[in-house]
Amino acid sequence: MQRRSLCRIFSVIAICLLCLVLVPAVSGCSKEPSASEKRGESLYTFNCYDCHEENQLGLLKAPPKLHRIFSHHNLPDGTTPATDESVRQVIIYGKRTMPAFNGRLSNDQIDDIIAYLHRK
Repeated sequence: MQRRSLCRIFSVIAICLLCLVLVPAVSGCSKEPSASEKRGESLYTFNCYDCHEENQLGLLKAPPKLHRIFSHHNLPDGTTPATDESVRQVIIYGKRTMPAFNGRLSNDQIDDIIAYLHRK
């Protein structure tokens, strides 16, 4: 009886470990960035990096770093929900000292930046 219980426990553990390995592989989870994320990184570097990473404009109040922005409930302003749509609105219309990128970036380019931010 005790042996049978141990076999069941080991079987459950083996199945759990197998799931941990197979589920990410089957679901498409990958450490390799997607094409959209790669384009987004390039666009971010060209359009956003100087302010959000280096504050090269010497602004008195440095713009927020955007690392793990989607891991928080709100954007750095503390009131706007951290969603794709709210980030899209900030990119399009700007906010405070951030300029609007409406007309400078296409919808597809904005989608790529958002995809990159999800990974960043």
